[in-house]
Amino acid sequence: MRKQLTSDLGVYALSGLFSLVVFVVALLVLSATLPGGLGDRQLVGLVVGYLLFVAVYAAAWFIYTGIDAREEV
Repeated sequence: MRKQLTSDLGVYALSGLFSLVVFVVALLVLSATLPGGLGDRQLVGLVVGYLLFVAVYAAAWFIYTGIDAREEV
């Protein structure tokens, strides 16, 4: 299990999980500290931005696995 977490793909997975945790904590902090909390428009903007980030992150992960698979041949 430890070897999987220290492999390149394991680092990608842990980094992605960490970014999700940071995003959720940031939303909670913003909703608690902003006067009136987060509005629907701000929340949608932040979530769409995060989803775009995750899409690029997933594409990079997919490309990396494709390159890695070709190198083993």
